[in-house]
Amino acid sequence: MPHVDSDTLALIALGEPAAGTAEQAHLADCEHCAARLAELSLVTRLGRDSFGDQPLSSPRPEVWAGIAAELGLAGQSPARPVRARRRLVPVLAAAAAVVALAAAGVTGWQLLRPAPPEVLATARLDAFPEWPGASGQATVERMPDGSRVVRLTLATPEERGDFREAWLITQDASALVSLGVIDASTAVLAIPDGIDLARYDLVDVSAESYDGDPAHSGDSIVRGRLAP
Repeated sequence: MPHVDSDTLALIALGEPAAGTAEQAHLADCEHCAARLAELSLVTRLGRDSFGDQPLSSPRPEVWAGIAAELGLAGQSPARPVRARRRLVPVLAAAAAVVALAAAGVTGWQLLRPAPPEVLATARLDAFPEWPGASGQATVERMPDGSRVVRLTLATPEERGDFREAWLITQDASALVSLGVIDASTAVLAIPDGIDLARYDLVDVSAESYDGDPAHSGDSIVRGRLAP
């Protein structure tokens, strides 16, 4: 049989004898409907615990119609007996409170969520003649704390050398600074403070050997110029 409708689930949660044999059998086998009923039952308990036995006034017909429409309780109307209607009012109030708290939680999470990094520049990294088929991409980002990083992706058709190293190089190639080793096809490397990217605007990835020499090997795999 199809899922138990919302009206019937709401009445069952309220303790009304609304479930027939078919509905009871379906609830025993359907995790979806059982979960919905459990949620409605929890809201019912919250409503009853919040309001206790104090008398409740019946809402005006137009108020009831608006609440029923908002919660999708088709068929519920002011014509229902006052007893059932009064029992449902705390449930609806509790449900509204749950919805409001959930919305507040989402809003709070959005406010507390860290700001995304700001993209400052990007570069397409083209292969050197000795490395046909290699390619890469570099993205410079400013993090929420003000620091800068380079996000690198690198693809090479073959493995040569002992490791890969990323560099920032000046326009005239007169100066360079190492950003660190690339252990895989992607890396996030910090840019040292004080580096002027208007001057050090070339991103280079080289193949290096464990020879104890910290200088650039001269074997560049890919290189590209950063642009906003």
